[in-house]
Amino acid sequence: MPKKWLYVIDEAIKRIENDEVELGLTALQKVQEHGKDLPDVMMYLAEVWYRLGHLEEASQLLTDVMAKNPQMDSSLRRECQLLLAEIALDSSDFETAQHLLYECKESGFESIQLDLLLADLYSLQDLDEVAVKYLEQARLKEPDNQDIMAALGNLYFRIGEDEKAMKLLEQAGDESLSMLLTKGRSYAQNGQFEQAYQVFRQALVMDRSPEVLYGCALMAFHVGRLDEAAELVNSLQAVDEEYVAAYPLAADLNLSMGKTEAAIEALKQYVSLSGFDLDQIRRLIALLSQAGRYEEAKEYQQLHDLWDNESDEEQ
Repeated sequence: MPKKWLYVIDEAIKRIENDEVELGLTALQKVQEHGKDLPDVMMYLAEVWYRLGHLEEASQLLTDVMAKNPQMDSSLRRECQLLLAEIALDSSDFETAQHLLYECKESGFESIQLDLLLADLYSLQDLDEVAVKYLEQARLKEPDNQDIMAALGNLYFRIGEDEKAMKLLEQAGDESLSMLLTKGRSYAQNGQFEQAYQVFRQALVMDRSPEVLYGCALMAFHVGRLDEAAELVNSLQAVDEEYVAAYPLAADLNLSMGKTEAAIEALKQYVSLSGFDLDQIRRLIALLSQAGRYEEAKEYQQLHDLWDNESDEEQ
């Protein structure tokens, strides 16, 4: 690729990163306009559009490049196809992704990226056993790649190969957030709540995402650390007030601490966000009735009966 084009694109990216977004985007559009006859420049530009989240621009640019350059270098064509497949996966267009990936595969092309994209294709469609096959192929090519080990370990858990999963995740290293989360879930599923709590505490040092906060709060609740669990739930709701699973947990915590009114409010918020969990609505009705709030209990009973009937009709 001519250095001048690389320089212009990289400078445009710097502009965008420095909050001069309009200026940077204009520069990229100029590159696209004046460099359209240079496939390698357009390929690099498509990667930039993709990294910036402009999926349609990236996809259209790649499609145009391939259509205008039928005799382009085979390795560059494969790069275009793989990036198009990645964009299709991000857009949940599995049919297009599969067509592109199998076209590469049937041409005799082999690469870790192709294996990983095929694994993603099947994993996103809940075809985990097929996804495992492609991750195993990728690992054969790079046996010490920790990201591949962690991804493969997660999939092994999903297909019930717990022993293989734990072994791989241990090999992936204690610094892998994915490994910690999977190990924590495994301990929790086996009723080893104290071990799960300790693992989630490790994960919390690395990441305070809603998923990690929830897991740590749930385990803290199970091991009786109620104040800590309540604090974690409050932190979670401050980060994401629509994280639905937090509300039944908040209700559990409040009930454990004798705060019935707070438990009722948590369940009312849960129902308003999620709606269709009949067990939680029944729980709310019972608490309202116990508190003597019969009119409210009646309203939720009507809501319960309405959704219960709709559920029966769908079946």
